[in-house]
Amino acid sequence: MALAREDIDIENIKRESDADLIVENIMQSTRMISRFQDRQVKMRDEIEEQKRTISNLEDDIQLLKKEKRWNMLWRNSLEGYIAKTQVFLAIVFLINMLFTYFMSR
Repeated sequence: MALAREDIDIENIKRESDADLIVENIMQSTRMISRFQDRQVKMRDEIEEQKRTISNLEDDIQLLKKEKRWNMLWRNSLEGYIAKTQVFLAIVFLINMLFTYFMSR
């Protein structure tokens, strides 16, 4: 009754409160969207960092494979030289033994 005397329309109050709720919901939705966008940007940055890390690791693996091949070639070369040196030393040892044998007679 007091509201009727003051010329206050209850429907206008309902509409205003509904509008306030809608605005509040829109603000909450906007905040949530901005949080999700921030998370999305962070995830993109993390993915890019992981891609860079993977690329660096792949480069390192390629370098290690090349180094391994070089080391294998070097080792094979050294093994060949060692085998030749052993044969040479065996021949020199036999010659020395023969020389010592004939000198002692």
